[in-house]
Amino acid sequence: MVPLTDSHLLCDVPQDTAAARLAASKDLLKRAKLLQSELQLFADHLIRVYDGYFQHVPAYVQSSFASDLRAEIDSLERAVHDLGATDPLALHRAQSSNLPFLEPLWDTAKRSRDIVKLRCAVSTGPFKKQILAPGTRIVRTQGESQSFRSGSFIIDVIADGGHSWYKISSMTNKRLLFDMAKEAVYCGDSSDDDEDTRAETPDYTDIPLVKLARNLANTARGHRIQTRSPNTFLVLPRIKEGEHPEIDKILQSCRQLGVTLLCGDDLSSAPPLSDSLLHIMAPSPKANFSEILNIDTSLLVALTSDFSHTTVTKQPWFSHSHNDHADLEREQSMVSLVYPVIGDHELVCTQEAAETFLHIVDTLATESEKARASLILRSEPPKSQEQRVKELRLLSVHEVPSCLQLPIRVVEMNENGCQDRFTVPIKEILEGVLNPGRSVFSYGWASGRTTLTCNSVAIKQLERDLEELPTLGDLSWPSIWSFPTSRPLVGVPKDGTIRKRVRKHIGDCSVKCTCGVHELYGHEDNVTIL
Repeated sequence: MVPLTDSHLLCDVPQDTAAARLAASKDLLKRAKLLQSELQLFADHLIRVYDGYFQHVPAYVQSSFASDLRAEIDSLERAVHDLGATDPLALHRAQSSNLPFLEPLWDTAKRSRDIVKLRCAVSTGPFKKQILAPGTRIVRTQGESQSFRSGSFIIDVIADGGHSWYKISSMTNKRLLFDMAKEAVYCGDSSDDDEDTRAETPDYTDIPLVKLARNLANTARGHRIQTRSPNTFLVLPRIKEGEHPEIDKILQSCRQLGVTLLCGDDLSSAPPLSDSLLHIMAPSPKANFSEILNIDTSLLVALTSDFSHTTVTKQPWFSHSHNDHADLEREQSMVSLVYPVIGDHELVCTQEAAETFLHIVDTLATESEKARASLILRSEPPKSQEQRVKELRLLSVHEVPSCLQLPIRVVEMNENGCQDRFTVPIKEILEGVLNPGRSVFSYGWASGRTTLTCNSVAIKQLERDLEELPTLGDLSWPSIWSFPTSRPLVGVPKDGTIRKRVRKHIGDCSVKCTCGVHELYGHEDNVTIL
């Protein structure tokens, strides 16, 4: 997008009045800062609604747009300062403001739902096959576009979870007529016969607006979101239809490329920013959770782990993974992510997930981890929900919410014949998922229940596999919440897993240690002194 040079903004005021020009520039700056304040409210809202989500979504949704806006404000502030100092170039800088492009972009965002990103660079190909577009399949991802490796195209607003791409153009009727005249001059008109031919079949191929529409359509066709290409919209707030027949023909040419045009008369006023509007622009991923939540094995383990419920001291036998999880827990406790998401929902897990989990517990767990596993999942001995929560609190340094629904109920993966909904291609893809993940994800999807997991790797692979299908038919995509981290069981060391460190004497210490090694390491059981 070429920055808009909207000269009428300042040229409409008396040019011989420096005070008027300065006032107009200050008005532009005021509008830019108002837009910036609304964008900050949007950014704050993103942080709240995506808290605990498996990817750091808020950082990339509006960062590009915010950067463009900051640059515009800096430019306007310089222009205001220089106009006051009668700098001859200040008027040009103010007249070249990009604000009349940024404001319609933000208005489009405020009329949109479930925004994925503002000012997003996507790859223009060439495409050997469709690539994943930014958006939500099972979880929100940035897709596969690598614009730095190929040509790039800026999508101003990606909304509807990735299904809608909006491109904003500051084109005016006057500029479009100019482009048409320029094209006619370029083509030449050597004879009356040529004129008649062009009148019958006008060629708008090289008109910039048509080029823009074609690039938008072609780029979208090279991308895929939930088995379909994104819908494309070209927003033209300064174009009016019905004023000139040739302009209407060009607009129709753009529509024939498969792009929906939204001209000035088609656009409603952007609604004022409010809390309810923010939840439309960026709804919480938790907003569509099912009443009953499906828990997978990785989350069962995390809910049981000593890492999640106690302050674990690193041990000599710990693996690198154990040490990493101890560090992660100190930064943010696992249950602080899990409890708010679970809330007071009823919890279930498949038979395969439960059996795998209990086998892990019986094989590796510490006594405290076994006790938590019994409270969380085992139905024997029979205990009330209140009693289980009370006993779990005794095994945790963190507060356990009284609404936590325990025990987790075990279900059959084909409960009520829910798997019959799947087509043969979907079943074949699910067969490629290893158990217990296969039972967990297929049950959650078939039953329409939201699955909670810590296994983001399996989710990403499942997304890719499902995108290979031509269609999912009448099925919605599975509802899955993936936590950004996991916790293994602390467990107990196996025989031979405690690795002893070796320290050597320095010099002759055969009679008495004079080098200090015994003093430093003699009291440590895991050190062998040579």
